[in-house]
Amino acid sequence: MAKWNQYVKPGPPSPDFASAQNNAMIKVAQKYPNVVAVLEDMGFPAIGWFKQNAPQRIVECGIAEANAAVIAGGLAAEGFIPFINSFAFAAIGRAYNQIRQSILVDRFNVKIIGRGGAWGETGISHNSVEDIGYTRVMPNMVIVNPCDSVEVEKAFLAMADYIGPVFYRQEMSPAMMSIYTPDFPFERGKAYALKDGKDATIIATGYMVTEAVRAIPLLEKDGLDVGIIDMCTLKPLDEEAVIKAARETGAIVTAENNTIIGGLGEGVAAILCENHPCSLVRVGIEDEFSQSAKPPTDKQDDLKIHFALRAEDLVVSVKEAIARRDALKKGG
Repeated sequence: MAKWNQYVKPGPPSPDFASAQNNAMIKVAQKYPNVVAVLEDMGFPAIGWFKQNAPQRIVECGIAEANAAVIAGGLAAEGFIPFINSFAFAAIGRAYNQIRQSILVDRFNVKIIGRGGAWGETGISHNSVEDIGYTRVMPNMVIVNPCDSVEVEKAFLAMADYIGPVFYRQEMSPAMMSIYTPDFPFERGKAYALKDGKDATIIATGYMVTEAVRAIPLLEKDGLDVGIIDMCTLKPLDEEAVIKAARETGAIVTAENNTIIGGLGEGVAAILCENHPCSLVRVGIEDEFSQSAKPPTDKQDDLKIHFALRAEDLVVSVKEAIARRDALKKGG
């Protein structure tokens, strides 16, 4: 039976992410009267609150994401805190140069909420599986990718308190579990160990934390004691947590709903290579775009199966990482 660390209580599917973001956005807007909602024809968290209480703090830019980035940079230069909301492919992909020039160079205090990951119903065009990679290479950009509704609200509030550019990756799978208790002390830039283990460690982010938790009883049936680290902050990565896991188990599996090229797995690989080389297996989407599929439900997610992002797939990868570690120890 898994022994979970403090603040961890895995349970049924997490409460609606949108509601958690709405609640957090209201708290942020009430705390910071200089927060401005920058829309890109995509709605906005707590837009009803803004319309009723602060309509003068809404800027609708339409389907003109590059223009929205420049406007957000200008607003930040005048002391406002702009929040942009859209799909990641649009909010960042279409406005990459404008974000670079008008926000990041001067490290302006702009927050970008972008939906990312492979979820099916919006198809190849809108399912961005590259966004972790192309934001990780952007100087001055902080990246957070929460795993349940508690962490959603905590990360959202921490993002608002931080002075500087942030990309908040929004993953919307209906199958996300409840992971944390309400008193979970989120800290930007710090990973959190859900569970310690002696045989291997899964380092997961976003939705894949749910699959990592689901993998634990399957691994226990095979007599394996595996730890889980929730890497909510993807930039900066918590190097100390990665190195500690490598020293303790020597077998690491990374898990992300994103292409493995440039994502969490490559970030962890770089830390390991420079500090504590060990066995590593990266779980994620290979060198391809997402696909179209039926909308995911609690019971079925066609793309999760297609891209091998299930708990069962993590079990296979954990065993592979352990086998590689043992082979290295034998000189194989």
